[in-house]
Amino acid sequence: MTSRFSEPNPDPESNLPLPVNFYVDSFISILHFISDDLVQVDASTQIGELFCDEFDDVDFELAMCCLEATHRVAFADELWETDAQEREDLSIEEFIERFVDPREQRDPLFVTKRFLMFQEALTKALTEEQQGPPETFG
Repeated sequence: MTSRFSEPNPDPESNLPLPVNFYVDSFISILHFISDDLVQVDASTQIGELFCDEFDDVDFELAMCCLEATHRVAFADELWETDAQEREDLSIEEFIERFVDPREQRDPLFVTKRFLMFQEALTKALTEEQQGPPETFG
């Protein structure tokens, strides 16, 4: 019997990762939900095209955190070592294929750690927003 709170696994004995398009579709759904459907994208949309008045870098970090927490997968360390412009030139599909490590995360604190990373990014963004641009006199 499958709980209504868990995703049915077609092969519960298998520990094989799900296909990349599963994560791409899920990430697109998360992006739509976070933006209240104001940002409409598909798998071929470049990451850089996401950013606008309705969707900023904090929203993107939230989307990544939600994908990780939802599917217990992690973004590879390579993501944080890659130049921002290079990441923004990738399509959503390329981004997910390149940076998502599809192995299930088994650390019981995995989700907690991810949300703390998001909290740190949000705090940084709010601090920068409050400081605002420097005032000029003269």
